[in-house]
Amino acid sequence: MKILMLTWEYPPRIVGGISKVVYDLSGRLIKDGHDVTVVTYREGNAPYFEVDKGVNVYRVDNYMINSNNFIDWILQLNFKMIAKASEIISKQGKFDIIHAHDWLVASCAKTLKDAYDIPMTATIHATESGRNSGIRDETQRYINDTEWMLTYEATEVIVNSNYMKCELQRLFGLPFEKISVIPNGINMSMYNGIEKDYDFRRKVASDNEKIIMYAGRLVYEKGVQNLISAAPKILSGYHDTKFVIVR
Repeated sequence: MKILMLTWEYPPRIVGGISKVVYDLSGRLIKDGHDVTVVTYREGNAPYFEVDKGVNVYRVDNYMINSNNFIDWILQLNFKMIAKASEIISKQGKFDIIHAHDWLVASCAKTLKDAYDIPMTATIHATESGRNSGIRDETQRYINDTEWMLTYEATEVIVNSNYMKCELQRLFGLPFEKISVIPNGINMSMYNGIEKDYDFRRKVASDNEKIIMYAGRLVYEKGVQNLISAAPKILSGYHDTKFVIVR
């Protein structure tokens, strides 16, 4: 299958978690025998084109004009991504499917879907409402509406948890069967042969203590508040437990 991945971040550009997800997913799909092309934003001195472990990666610059705001910048980036994807299609033929990652590439995904009659799936990594505990201003409303459009236009929507599935159903009224839950994978082989660093461990806990560690941004959608709320109940049953929060 020929797959077109659309993302605003891909290594070496790392803004959030999307970059890592697209990188790992693309590599896995290559191993499974698929043909994967990524179109993304070029940052710094990254090459405009490279074959990254079998993945064809095309990067585009944004327009050399000042945008009024972040929304305008994203729209300009989508125009450039549309042009690059169209160029690839004209030279190499149509893709079998478009995979769009979050609202940041929604305009590009919808345009290519309609222009070339290519089915499109979308992964929603987070929602604007979830990031802000609601929609409070016009910018947030625009992003929220764009998320709805992306999920509406997609043949299938992918999320990484049942919590996110319920959130999309609540926010956008998506049919239950349209949303697939695919948890982010972990390549356990990366940890083969790694020995425990007991000296480092002893900086935060005694040898007999169990460690429950949180690593991530201290924001609502990451759920650290749920861990903190659960701590007293856990400690009442497991006294030799240490909570460690890394941000």
